[in-house]
Amino acid sequence: MQLWIRPVAALAFALTVLIGCQSSKHVPAMQRPVGRTSVSIVGDQFYINGEATYKGRLWRNHKIEGLLMNSRMVQGIFDDQNPETVSRWAYPDTGRWDPERNTTEFIAAMPEWRRHGLLAFTINLQGGSPQGYSREQPWHNSAFESDGSLREDYLNRLERIVNKADELGMVVILGYFYFGQDERLKDEGAILNAVDNATDWVLNHAWRNVLIEINNECDVRYNHPILQPDRVHELIRRVQERTRTNRRLLVSASYGGGTIPKPNVARTADFLLIHGNGVSDPNRIAEMVRQARAVSGYRGQPIVFNEDDHFDFDKPQNNFAAAVSEHASWGYFDPGLSNYQDGYQCPPVNWGINTERKRAFFNLLAEMTGSPPVRGVVANPDPAHTRPAPDLQTPRANPLAPVNPITTAAQATPLKRGQVQVSRTNYHGWANSILMSNGSAEIIIVPAIGRIMQFRFTGDEDGPFWENRSLDGKAPDLAASDWINFGGDKTWPAPQADWGQIAKRGWPPPAAFDSMPAQYRIEGTTVMLVNSVDSNYGIHARRFIELDPDKPVMRVRTQYEKVSGNPVRVGVWVITQLDDPVLMYMPAPNPSPYPEGFNRQSDKLPLGLETTDGMLTMKRSRQDSTKIGNHAGALLWAGEEELLLIESPRVKNAEYPDQGSSAEIYTNPDPLEYVELELLGPLQNMQTGSSIERTCTYTLFRREGDLDRQARRILSATR
Repeated sequence: MQLWIRPVAALAFALTVLIGCQSSKHVPAMQRPVGRTSVSIVGDQFYINGEATYKGRLWRNHKIEGLLMNSRMVQGIFDDQNPETVSRWAYPDTGRWDPERNTTEFIAAMPEWRRHGLLAFTINLQGGSPQGYSREQPWHNSAFESDGSLREDYLNRLERIVNKADELGMVVILGYFYFGQDERLKDEGAILNAVDNATDWVLNHAWRNVLIEINNECDVRYNHPILQPDRVHELIRRVQERTRTNRRLLVSASYGGGTIPKPNVARTADFLLIHGNGVSDPNRIAEMVRQARAVSGYRGQPIVFNEDDHFDFDKPQNNFAAAVSEHASWGYFDPGLSNYQDGYQCPPVNWGINTERKRAFFNLLAEMTGSPPVRGVVANPDPAHTRPAPDLQTPRANPLAPVNPITTAAQATPLKRGQVQVSRTNYHGWANSILMSNGSAEIIIVPAIGRIMQFRFTGDEDGPFWENRSLDGKAPDLAASDWINFGGDKTWPAPQADWGQIAKRGWPPPAAFDSMPAQYRIEGTTVMLVNSVDSNYGIHARRFIELDPDKPVMRVRTQYEKVSGNPVRVGVWVITQLDDPVLMYMPAPNPSPYPEGFNRQSDKLPLGLETTDGMLTMKRSRQDSTKIGNHAGALLWAGEEELLLIESPRVKNAEYPDQGSSAEIYTNPDPLEYVELELLGPLQNMQTGSSIERTCTYTLFRREGDLDRQARRILSATR
């Protein structure tokens, strides 16, 4: 870290983090791509790109093929134009609402939904109740002006979402109207204008992956008669009659919980939408499907639940299973509590799979559809549910035998040579932590704080990574104004000198890069940590962590993906906090642009800094914080019993931050007795859709004989 803009550290255990996501800039409309995903209907089945969905899939002898599993995600483009209510949706870290951040985080979560078998989601141009269930709706959330014309800001956000769905092979169930907001349109003429404008906007794109829901629950409190049950079929037909190049949209309208579609809709709609809200008996769900098929005018269309707030996913009988037993598609509805944690409807929404309830749905969905199960927590894990999620991994998905969760290295199952095992553990109070072991070394990863917390020899109680034990088991404080220094290994965007301009603060580090919970995925013996998107940089970081099967070697590939916002010039920066060392070693490349073999980044220099035979050695000062950097591609930390080498070779002729530094060493004064070994990647221009990455290799050694001789031998092998 750049010392000259870091505040002087006080008592470490008192430091907490403010995750500062400022309001995003307006995102212009994207170039329209050729549609890659095409949804169609054959009989009572959905097809994607000419093939039945979940082709050939059976679950408990029930046919899954042709179904469209979905979730209600209606607030993906939400905003509130009422200044008196907009503060209700403020993010806890910034104290303000940000519609662009909401959409960016929605898009970032979509690949995980799809990976676990979700093929569709419902989104609405007038959203849904941001309080879950509410009668009065003073907020103003509508993509329509009062005359039925369209708001560009809403369309830009929706376009980004539909494009991403098209890329992922997903279907968008696009709702036009929502009760409580339909009165924002002045009369029936405005309703007709809105329908025409929205339909033409979809048709004018190349998308083939959009289904239309005229309105959510047409039988519930709509002001305009044409949106009510007796006349809503007129709008269904109106959409069907608008075409482009002989192409039209597939259309329906939904009904309130427990209600069966009326004959006028059954005769007209391309598919039937029903809701299971409030239906607590799964047998009633199955009966609703049978009754819908018996409605006068029913023509064999697919039947889709696209809203149901029933959550007994751990029981043999639940609404999801009951719908599937009658070959009807089912949609998950989890309203939440406006706490940036629970549910998918009450802003600010955490769009990740981050609570027990969400994981339970996605795990059952994965089981039904033959997709990989959910592996762990994502952003903002639910502190009220601390027990590890059940491991549903099958032998086919992972050739390694599952390992029972363990709490200490001494309890680990003995491993055969050349084998890596990955398990979950409660590490110092952090549930759903991950332990990787090969019998000689082990890695501990804590998604709850987005860090690699330890890399050590098997059997050692401690390792070289510094851990702030006063913060064991604690979560980031989203309302705090200072930094929580947990320790471990992490990544920040370089250079720090740009943070003030891009992240709107010079310190603490940019929000999503530090101290926020991360998603994780376990695939074989690789663990992937996925940070939330930082709304200022428009970047989310992925870290792919591997343990060598035979050696005490960890490899971490850190990747930045730019998903939104203005172009930025940035480099991958990896920071490893380590215990107070005996010595630290930094090669002094020759030739060097620095007369002393290093560049100063602090007023004081590290204690005992010496240059001997092309090698810099130094210690931690107890009184002063210090920092130096140079062109090296490796750094070595030496403790009383072990050494840790960290390597990431420098790229020739590349531009580096911090006076051209690719390697840096920082030392912290008392009372926090730690140092940082930092390796940096080249600065690169990133635009939306681009990515950069950097791989660091960490190797543990036992101390043997003369320290200086051993250290030089290790570092000489890296040149």
